[in-house]
Amino acid sequence: MGVCQWEAIAAYAADRDLEGPERDATEEERYDAQKQWLSSRGEAPHEYVLRIVAWDEACMALEPCLVPYYLEAGMEHWLLWFNPERYPPAGDLPPEDHIREALQRFLGLAPDPKWVMWYENLPSKRSVPAVRHLHVFLRLSAAPPPVGAASRLLRQA
Repeated sequence: MGVCQWEAIAAYAADRDLEGPERDATEEERYDAQKQWLSSRGEAPHEYVLRIVAWDEACMALEPCLVPYYLEAGMEHWLLWFNPERYPPAGDLPPEDHIREALQRFLGLAPDPKWVMWYENLPSKRSVPAVRHLHVFLRLSAAPPPVGAASRLLRQA
């Protein structure tokens, strides 16, 4: 699969029967190396996530994806994590308005589908099923400047 365009992610978010975005070979190798590194430390992926993400007061965290999908230039792949103490894996995610509020908290502006979209992977495709998360895609080329600034600040945190 080649580079994934914004429109293809939007289509996949609306219909999970379509082919979704994937990592390129380099990112897939990094992903495999990360899994091997965790295994060598005796740490499960969900334990790593719980240890490294910066949880907010609502038990959510917006983090850059460490092994992002292969996306067109100007796009970024993020993960909106939900702490399992508040959002158990078998439970429901917060309603859409809460997700929008969380993204506004993290990004500084109300989410606009022109520059942000998100979805949850199907259960069969979840690599960290013990910690629910949404794949969040930012199209910085279409986002207002404060969103790019928030993205840079979050990456530095």
